[in-house]
Amino acid sequence: MTTNRQVENLSMTEFEGQIKELSKLIYNWNLINVASKSQLDDFSKKLLNALSKEENVEKIRRIIESELCVTFGLYSNEFDSNILAKQIMQWQDR
Repeated sequence: MTTNRQVENLSMTEFEGQIKELSKLIYNWNLINVASKSQLDDFSKKLLNALSKEENVEKIRRIIESELCVTFGLYSNEFDSNILAKQIMQWQDR
């Protein structure tokens, strides 16, 4: 798990690389095909910030649900936020 200290020590290039990787994962969910790169990057930054604070899967799930519904206009019955949160946690642990 990434700690706050580890995140502080990440270079900007590493952080940008993580944003790119996480944005690609989110894009591959095939839920938000009309999202712009900046929208995906913003979503990824929110998740990375939560991960850096060592938030649990429930907090990650709530962020995913909120972003997909509020920002991207999906209904909660169109996706399973529990599965998506677990994918994010697995991505982090890789």
